[in-house]
Amino acid sequence: MSEQRAGSTSGAVTEAHGWGSGRIGRTGRWRRWVGAVLIAAVAGGAGWWAARATLPSTAPVVAAAQLEQTATSRTGSVGRELTMAVNVVRPFTEIASNSLAGVVTATRAPGETAVGDELYQVAGVPVRAVAGSTPFYRDLAVGAKGTDVSQLNGALITLGHLTGEPSTDFNGRTQAAVRAWQRATGQEQTGSVTLGELVAVPTLPGPVQLGEEIATGRVVAGGESAVLAPTTELRFELVLTSDQAAGVVEGTRVTVPFEELSWEAVVSGSTTGDDGNVTFTLTAPDGGPVCGSECDALPAQEKTSLLSSVEVVPAVEGVTVPVAAVRTASDGSTYVSTADGQDVPVTVTGSAGGVAVVEGLDDGVDVLLSGGQDA
Repeated sequence: MSEQRAGSTSGAVTEAHGWGSGRIGRTGRWRRWVGAVLIAAVAGGAGWWAARATLPSTAPVVAAAQLEQTATSRTGSVGRELTMAVNVVRPFTEIASNSLAGVVTATRAPGETAVGDELYQVAGVPVRAVAGSTPFYRDLAVGAKGTDVSQLNGALITLGHLTGEPSTDFNGRTQAAVRAWQRATGQEQTGSVTLGELVAVPTLPGPVQLGEEIATGRVVAGGESAVLAPTTELRFELVLTSDQAAGVVEGTRVTVPFEELSWEAVVSGSTTGDDGNVTFTLTAPDGGPVCGSECDALPAQEKTSLLSSVEVVPAVEGVTVPVAAVRTASDGSTYVSTADGQDVPVTVTGSAGGVAVVEGLDDGVDVLLSGGQDA
């Protein structure tokens, strides 16, 4: 029994020793783990503080890079032009009234007219165009003399019914030529011309329009405005909305091209219509017609539109820099800062599209870009 108790005691001591050794081992490991975490935290904090103390913020780096951007001054020009339609208006004026009575049975569309072309009919009687500036005012038959007869003879020659030079005499040759013309056009061959059958048009070929009362189906009694032709007067007009017109003032320069030609013009006046649109009148810089001595090159029609360049910001030449390079001092003066650290006083003489023309700076100088204003 003594051996058994001794064994039991020995076993109990051994078991107690074994528990005690296991607890001490786990406690040591836990303490070592906590210590490692604290060391890492302290090291991390020290590293974060060191980084904050030694590394600058990235924002100032970006700002500094922006402030150090440069541009090189260059000789050039600035200005602003808009492409707008300039209307060339050629007013039409009455050149003949109607002298026939009845119902208008046929009309022609406005447009280019040549000698002998039919303009309209009244009760089947055609009214034809003849080149001339003297209005027809009477019946023409054998024995008549005058400029109106000469105009008739000129038309008969042009149409191939008569030869020679136009004569002021209505003789037998004229009578035969009139009959030939009437036969060719399907009319009764009377050999004479009734008042109202001919209209003298100053320029043929040329554009001709009919009066508002000369329309198919209308009853006419004579005296109506019948035929209109363009005058030699030309008006150059620029029609803009009120918003577009804000940048256009008297003296604004306009370049008007037409085919191979180009004319310089200026705004000389303006009127505002009931619709709010502004009509600017253009003249040559000397006050004359825009087209000068070349107006005959334009189409002889009531209105022609030409795409033109309107100089809303006058062109200025000189040394140019970006607007961002121009700085303003506290006294209101302007200057630019060069890349080598100099402040050069400048005067801005013009700017457009982010570019400024300055005086006081040489060509080829590197300048700093900055949009700020010095205190």
